[in-house]
Amino acid sequence: MGISWKYLLLIIGVSTLTIRTLLDSDFGKGTLLYIAIPFVISLALAFFTKVSDGTTVWKQYLNHMRLVTIIFLATSVILFEGFICMLMFMPIYYLIVSLTFLFRWLSRDKSDDSLDNIFKVSAFPVLILLLVSEGMIPATTVERTSTATFVADSPLSIAELQTNMAAPISFSSDRHWFLRLFPLPDSVEAGSLGEGDVHHMNFTYKRWVWTNTHKGQMDVTITKVTPQHIQTKITRNDSYLNNYMEIDGTDVRFTPLAGGGTRVALTVRYERLLDPAWYFGPMQNLAAKQSAKQFLRDIIFRHPVQEVEHGA
Repeated sequence: MGISWKYLLLIIGVSTLTIRTLLDSDFGKGTLLYIAIPFVISLALAFFTKVSDGTTVWKQYLNHMRLVTIIFLATSVILFEGFICMLMFMPIYYLIVSLTFLFRWLSRDKSDDSLDNIFKVSAFPVLILLLVSEGMIPATTVERTSTATFVADSPLSIAELQTNMAAPISFSSDRHWFLRLFPLPDSVEAGSLGEGDVHHMNFTYKRWVWTNTHKGQMDVTITKVTPQHIQTKITRNDSYLNNYMEIDGTDVRFTPLAGGGTRVALTVRYERLLDPAWYFGPMQNLAAKQSAKQFLRDIIFRHPVQEVEHGA
């Protein structure tokens, strides 16, 4: 059970050229890249791979996954992809190639021309076509703008909390596991907490973990300051984060508690740049919400926070 190296190299070459073309086009962040490419790669492998009689389905699947991994790593190296892009692509890549393998296995009996087998052969490609259509035109685009909110209580007063926000900024290395994939700012240049003030965050992203460095800056402009509400807007963002989501800004709302202290709700406004929504939507919402939690803990509260239960 295997595939000739010339066919494997052919698939790698065609995949690399296709992905490069997509990345240089308006479709470089959509379903053609994240769904159609894995589907076609999986089908191509199924066509070129010879299966010995008596080989179990499990062994066929393991060999299939070995080959798609070789293709994934080879194309990533040729295209100089960064480790964050690779990590985000891997789950959906393996999901689509696994489902395609299952589809091929279910429809393997070509001698059966029953309606049941015709359905097996046709249903999955139709499903893939529907999934790929997302984001291609406005009618098939899922709403991209969204918000993520984290709410927590502090024993401090509103004035004390806003004083914390005006103090020098530093981020703790204790972060949610998903945020650990992304580098913290190298430095934060912050002035006062007045309207019109601009805070600068400088980022360094090493695409290959230790080298291939990309530097960028995020400018956070304070657009509104009241005792109950502080609003910011991102006025510049050429950091690596802007490849995945466009952050519009934040809203911090303060509510005095009857027994003393303050309830703070921090909302991150952002736009999803990647499709499909069912995959990247929850991922980016998690990142935005956990970032809000860290900002509350490190910048506003300056101590650990506990999320307020919904409706509390």
